[in-house]
Amino acid sequence: MTGSLPLLSVRQQVSAAIRAAIFDGELKPGARLTERQICERAGVSRTIAREVIRELEAERLVESNRRHGFVVAAMSLKEVADLYEVRILLEARACALCAAAMTAELARRLDAAMEAIEAAALSGDREAQRRTNTAFYEAIFEAADNVVLGQILHALHGRVSYLRSLSMSQGGRPLQSLGELKAILAALKAGDGAEAARLSTLHIEAARAVALKALGEETARIPDTALEAQPN
Repeated sequence: MTGSLPLLSVRQQVSAAIRAAIFDGELKPGARLTERQICERAGVSRTIAREVIRELEAERLVESNRRHGFVVAAMSLKEVADLYEVRILLEARACALCAAAMTAELARRLDAAMEAIEAAALSGDREAQRRTNTAFYEAIFEAADNVVLGQILHALHGRVSYLRSLSMSQGGRPLQSLGELKAILAALKAGDGAEAARLSTLHIEAARAVALKALGEETARIPDTALEAQPN
């Protein structure tokens, strides 16, 4: 609906565009990312480009390399597996807390978020899939009402979004994920925190298996020169 989305600053718009390029594989792990590239790509000043790089570095989507400046960050299979393990613990707890706090208003918000997820899954629009999944989880985390839990999940957001995009890019995964999320939603609306937590764990485990397989294949395709760009 017009006017329902927040207006983004120029820096936020450029950051979002670079994130999308990373998530969609246009900018691959090991690829250099300079202020000049951002300036030319987005038509912005070096000051904004510098702020964008700092923001993406804070999200660990880019990293500093002594030989090559800033490069798109690469995640090892171990780091990915560890990140999913943390997600399992945190998101299962968030689901349990959300179920305990269920209200008619929250149920309506989650229903609306699920309708958007389903439309995105059917459309094949990867950006819409990321956006709608994020909105669904944001509603859960907000309802969980645990400030520290929210802060930790927010700090992981960039890498979680990257892995979610990687998983959702695999054939059949968006619709499979849709079914898993619908099951989680049913448990949440029923106020069954234990079942919501169990289903959340199964959902993340399924996503982990898909992402690890895709990441292994992606890593095998990265040129040796790009791998050399990564820090020791």
